[in-house]
Amino acid sequence: MTVSPELDSGPDETVTGAEQPWRQLSIRVVHLGLIRLVLSSVTGFAGIALRDDPVWPLVIGAVIGLLRALSDLKRWQSTRYRITAQRVEMRTGWIARKHRIVARDRIRSVDSAAQLLPRLLGLRTVRIGSGESASSFRLDALDRRHAALVQRELMPGHASEPVATAADGSEADVPDTDVPDTVIAGMRRGWVLLNAVSVWAVLAVAGPLLALYWPLKALGFDLLGLGRDLFGWDTRSLAANLGLLLLIGYPLGIAASAVAFAVENWNFRLVRTGTAPDTALVTSKGLLSTQTVQRSDARIRGIAFAEPLLLRWLRLVRTDLLLTGQGGTGEASGGGILPRIRRDEAREIAARILPDGARPLEARLRRHPHGALIRRLGWAVHYPALMSGTLTLFTVSGALPGWVWPLPLLLTPVTVPLALVAYRALGHTVLRDYVVVRGGPLTRRTVALQRRAVIGWTVRQSIFQRRGGRATVVVATSAGERHYTASDVTVDQALALITETTPQLRVSR
Repeated sequence: MTVSPELDSGPDETVTGAEQPWRQLSIRVVHLGLIRLVLSSVTGFAGIALRDDPVWPLVIGAVIGLLRALSDLKRWQSTRYRITAQRVEMRTGWIARKHRIVARDRIRSVDSAAQLLPRLLGLRTVRIGSGESASSFRLDALDRRHAALVQRELMPGHASEPVATAADGSEADVPDTDVPDTVIAGMRRGWVLLNAVSVWAVLAVAGPLLALYWPLKALGFDLLGLGRDLFGWDTRSLAANLGLLLLIGYPLGIAASAVAFAVENWNFRLVRTGTAPDTALVTSKGLLSTQTVQRSDARIRGIAFAEPLLLRWLRLVRTDLLLTGQGGTGEASGGGILPRIRRDEAREIAARILPDGARPLEARLRRHPHGALIRRLGWAVHYPALMSGTLTLFTVSGALPGWVWPLPLLLTPVTVPLALVAYRALGHTVLRDYVVVRGGPLTRRTVALQRRAVIGWTVRQSIFQRRGGRATVVVATSAGERHYTASDVTVDQALALITETTPQLRVSR
């Protein structure tokens, strides 16, 4: 039996937890497994009957469908869960029994999602995240009303109440409660094109075609050969063929990306729910596969903008939250809160996202010294020269032809402008309750971290920084990526940044 170390409850909790009934997954998860079994069996039979030799990918898919159906049946029979006023518990497993317990005050996020087929059966998967994989778990799958009930019970400020649950885990009456919602942002048509335009848009077409190539080839259909004949690949040079593919692929890729973004973010809504101080941000979106993510305001420690270099001229930014107990940023880690939108619009929404209504991302930043620029220009010239010198040794020994060694020097017209961009991205300041740092050559990140979230400082100096009177300051925190850096500031700037952010510390040269 596995028990999570997240629980720290008193003796009264045992009595309270015993009063709560154990709940079961929906019986529809078994129906879902049977449907998948039928679909995979049909394709597996086709893989055997359509050709003299078996189409093994289809046969293997049928076997996987059978194993998934058995897994669904096992999960439905062995999984039980309950929610008390202090904790959430889940028991699962036949041979190896697991009993997971997580205290409610350690829950970082509650994510409810449904793919197309489970959604048609009224099923959803609820993921309860505590910031650690050992104590996080998911309930796969609950009926729609039970999933809404779990999210409502785990919302900040809501105590658990006994729920009448049928023995087979079917739907029960869910009590309605009036919880005030404040709409912060909703889906806008202009967002679709802003998120469809990308340097990698052509992969939106190339990826699915490559995914289809091998299954079709197993059935005797040569998709690549059909494409070569259709476009007359052998009648033109390689450069002309690549140019034609890009000319056709990019518009199709942008269109495919636009459709994918619209389907994924259909009916996007960001609302703040609950009554202060127990409030939470709830994001819901999706057309074929829906997703609802709940983040407690008590876990928010700041906000960040990410601006990719190639899209910076459009003033597009991605907005991330800095949450305690969740490492990293972006949607995968739970920090991504908004899709890519224009900077001015993102600033307005960010002011409504932060519980205190502050606007630290609009602060005027302090510039870093010119020594930071000289250092980056040195990197831009040094590394191509080092690569060229290394290739020269191979050229002299005869291992490489003589025209190879100057090739790294051709990178200099690219690395020098990148050095200038990287220097212009540097900046930092302290604005009321927030410390703001910015940096990054390819993706410029502006991070606004609450001063109360700072748990430590690290000041580093290389031998060249000491000679130039500069230092790199690292801000330690329990939120987001755990540390944020202000690179190549002067020593006076470093001391001022630390003193203004944490005045209780006494620092000196």
